[in-house]
Amino acid sequence: MAQPFATIILFLYQMGWGVLLYKLVQGILIPLMHRFPGAEQPKQALQIFLAESQFQLIKTDLSHSYLWWLAALMCVRMVLTPLFNGGVYYSLTHSHQNAGYRFFRGMKELMLPFLLVYLIRMALTLIPLIWLIPKAAYLLGHSGSYEQIIMKLLPWILGLLLYGFLLQLLFMYVQFAIAAKLGILSTLFSFFRYSLPIVGLAIILLLFTGLLAGVTVTATYLWAGLVALIIYQLYPLFHIFVQIWGISSQYQLLSAKISN
Repeated sequence: MAQPFATIILFLYQMGWGVLLYKLVQGILIPLMHRFPGAEQPKQALQIFLAESQFQLIKTDLSHSYLWWLAALMCVRMVLTPLFNGGVYYSLTHSHQNAGYRFFRGMKELMLPFLLVYLIRMALTLIPLIWLIPKAAYLLGHSGSYEQIIMKLLPWILGLLLYGFLLQLLFMYVQFAIAAKLGILSTLFSFFRYSLPIVGLAIILLLFTGLLAGVTVTATYLWAGLVALIIYQLYPLFHIFVQIWGISSQYQLLSAKISN
């Protein structure tokens, strides 16, 4: 299902969000880099700079305003993500309506249930960290090198990524059920019953996304200049298109299995 309106809206949202983060980071890093000792300075100048930075971060409230800004941005992101998801999922499940109308209607009608679903998914995603963070802290204090820590934690990190991937797929189908009023239990039953093609389709689209990113990075190295800049600027649009394509494909798969 083509969703050009949703694709453009999400592209503008991501672009605006990126500009906001860029300006915030720029406002923090540029004053800091002006104080960073250059290569012509003695080694002691760098040590003094690092010691002073550590003192200001630990012993003063210098970082508090930045942390509050970061927390505020995270809260805004947590509200906007389910808001736009509501527009996308409602557009997919009510394709007979006008594109702009159904997107904004979905934002209005599905905001609260999608926010609840998003919070539940985030909580379930973060639960393994309750066990993983103490394990990482223990390894940090009892391992001889960072390489050992990485090698010991790598299987758990990969498992956490796989868990998050499957959890995202599961809650995608929960959102299908809410948007299309299919019944959450019956939709979850369909998810587990047809989990093999569902996961297979998701992996194919994930590989395609990785291929797209690889082609973009390669193109920017091979064709430096205006062509590379155009490709780099268009990548977010292509990425969002693939994301919506993936959601649409999963919904079409669900519709086909239900109709059978």
